[in-house]
Amino acid sequence: MKSLLKSLLLLSILLLAVPVQAGRIAFDIAQAPGRGEWLDMATLVATDPPTEAGPDHPPADHLAWRAQRHGVRTIGFEHKGVWARTVLKNSSESPILGWVVVTEPYTDYVDCFIDSEGSESIVYRQGDHRPFDSRPIKYPGVILPVNIYPRSSLTLTCLMRNNGSTAATFQYWTPENYAVLERETAFSRALCYGALGFTLLVSIVLAFINGNPLSFLMVAEILPVLAATASREGDAYQMLWPTHPEFNIPPYMWILIGISTATLVFRWIIQPSQWEDRIIKALALSSTLILSFAIAMPALAPQISALVQGISVIYPIALIWICARHWHEGAVARLLCFGMVVQMAALVINAVGVLGIYHGQFGVASMYACVIKALTLAAALFYRMKMDRQDRARAQAEHTMELERRLAYEAQLRDVVSHHPRYGMPNQAMLEESIRAQLAQVERGLSIWIVKLNRFGFLESILPPDTLTAVVRIYGDELKSWFASMDADALLTIEGEHRLAALDDSTLAFVTVGKPSDALMSDLESFLVRRFEWQGLFVAWDPHVGVAQVTRAHLEQTAGMSDEARIALQWCSAHRRVVPFDAERMKREQLAYGLTLDLEGAIDRGELLLHYQPKVTLETRRTDSLEALVRWRHPERGMIPPGAFIAEAEATGAINRLTMWAIAEAAHFLLTLPDPHVRVSVNITAFDLATPRFVDKVLETLRHVGCPPCRLILEVTESAALSDRERATQILSRLREEGVKIALDDFGTGYSSLGILQEMPLDEMKVDRSFVTDIAEFGRKQAVLQAMIEVGHRLGLTVTIEGVEHGASVDWLADHGCDVVQGYFFSRPLDADAARTWLTRPIESVATA
Repeated sequence: MKSLLKSLLLLSILLLAVPVQAGRIAFDIAQAPGRGEWLDMATLVATDPPTEAGPDHPPADHLAWRAQRHGVRTIGFEHKGVWARTVLKNSSESPILGWVVVTEPYTDYVDCFIDSEGSESIVYRQGDHRPFDSRPIKYPGVILPVNIYPRSSLTLTCLMRNNGSTAATFQYWTPENYAVLERETAFSRALCYGALGFTLLVSIVLAFINGNPLSFLMVAEILPVLAATASREGDAYQMLWPTHPEFNIPPYMWILIGISTATLVFRWIIQPSQWEDRIIKALALSSTLILSFAIAMPALAPQISALVQGISVIYPIALIWICARHWHEGAVARLLCFGMVVQMAALVINAVGVLGIYHGQFGVASMYACVIKALTLAAALFYRMKMDRQDRARAQAEHTMELERRLAYEAQLRDVVSHHPRYGMPNQAMLEESIRAQLAQVERGLSIWIVKLNRFGFLESILPPDTLTAVVRIYGDELKSWFASMDADALLTIEGEHRLAALDDSTLAFVTVGKPSDALMSDLESFLVRRFEWQGLFVAWDPHVGVAQVTRAHLEQTAGMSDEARIALQWCSAHRRVVPFDAERMKREQLAYGLTLDLEGAIDRGELLLHYQPKVTLETRRTDSLEALVRWRHPERGMIPPGAFIAEAEATGAINRLTMWAIAEAAHFLLTLPDPHVRVSVNITAFDLATPRFVDKVLETLRHVGCPPCRLILEVTESAALSDRERATQILSRLREEGVKIALDDFGTGYSSLGILQEMPLDEMKVDRSFVTDIAEFGRKQAVLQAMIEVGHRLGLTVTIEGVEHGASVDWLADHGCDVVQGYFFSRPLDADAARTWLTRPIESVATA
């Protein structure tokens, strides 16, 4: 870098060196071969502003003419112009006709005066801003003919004005030799123009065919090089716009345009880093600003031209340094480096030619270097475009592959979303979609059958997954075959060849036309209970089937098409495996569920109350205890019996609070009775027994009310006791230890076992009402009931018979040792006030009761 700066400094010193005082040394053309010999030259800076007509005479000899070093080309950057003078002589004995090449073809104005001995002065006014047809010699350069007589001399003085650097050639040529030179340079220029034109044509074609922005940048890069070359050689003015001199702008402007476009092309090709990109943008921006100043202020053109000479050197150095940093990135960066090095070589060649160090055709050499640089840049750009095409093709291929993968994934996803992953059958969503599509075409409606394989979970624990999957599929095929045997068109197609859907691993579904008949449901139930066998494996599915009919009216509903069939499935039991949907039953259950949801609020609002049914001791005809029965005084529906909401209360967990409320209410009632020996029994459920701290809650309630535990009887059913016998025994034992009496309710209706009577801590056994109905007419009932009474007495239990409604039953029970009876024969359930009144009235006889 330091050596490069030293070279630039030396170049500036040489260009701006102060010449010595001029002498008048004549050049003898008789001794010269006429092949471009350099003429001695003296220069003088013009003092007067130029006029449109040009000067009338050359400056006088006594002025400060300065001799230029031999071979120096550049003579200044003065806007007013520079005078150049040389002297030629003929020492031979015959006249000689020769040519003097005065300046380069891009000089704007040239006014030459030829003063010869014994002749009048000849004035030539030429330049690129003069009409081409008016020029006396139509050659690219400004050339003057000189005819020197024998033993005489002439003085050639020219004023050269230019919108840029002013350069004087002052070479001597014979017409024959110059014609040979023109042919040689014309061929060289033709090669350059051909290469540039071909590259430009290819760039234009590519730009319009593929629309690649790099192609347009290539056009922008080639055009300035082509225009600058044509302007420098004079071909642009001669061939392109001979009648429009204003278009013949100075070459330095084309240099600025070329810098701007080349940096843009360079930036697109090399992909520089952030700070490198800033340098490239600075080069492009500075050249653009300088060009704008040159156009806006033409009077400063010579100074701007001098500035451009420096920028044109700095520009390739900066780009060479940047692309050298990217040398390892491949062929594109290396081509750019080569092009920038060639550009630098062109500048060096031009400099040594201007300085007179090199006397050959440095203009053609510099032009070749510029063309090579442009072609190299074009090659790099085309290579980059090729890489871009390959990248686009690769990206397109990858995009296509990604699209294919995405389509395959979407197809797989659609299959996963619409089919059961285990069986490959249509799933719930596909079933709903198929029903909606076919329902609009069937007037009689459709029936949805949902089959629940209740033993699937057990079989899953003992069979391999693949085996169980195969068994379920085969069972589904048997279902289809059975329906085909009943009616070939019975099963509708859900999707493709599938006539069955899998809602989950243990639930299948199918669709039939019309309303399901009772006969078909009966036959299906017979088919379901038969034993299923596959490859020696006997499988008991324990299936349940819910059936529901759907019509076109269901299309307007937001609920799922299979919801009603699922509800019917919940109603199935071991005694009824195929159950159709019943709207009335659904309404009843919804009403019961609604009551359950409102139950807790009813407790808080005081809508619940207890009724008490007397339990009469047969021996004394006295009421020693009562059974508390809950009633709901609903503000809208009136009095609601417990059977309408107790079952749902147990299912939802609201029963525990209801039980605690009933115990507290019964305790309060007991404290209002005058007889402290009367007890009240309250029913408890299996859910109560499973409640944590149930014993503590019961005792805490009694303590809060102030009621002794011995006055409370808790009635528990057989099913509640059997749900968790060990836990139930522990809880009831603790309650009994605290003084609470325990009664076994509805004895004989459940899984009656003497073990319950033996294990449970009981005080009372209540026999279900079914054993006392019509007891006088059935001897077998009498025998069973008598046995129950005897068993209870032998275990030390008080035996209570429920549902006594006839006097004959009371007499029979009294004769066979029954302790307590309860039923409508004595009294219906009474409210609290009526119950207190009942307790104050003696029961004299059954008849009076």
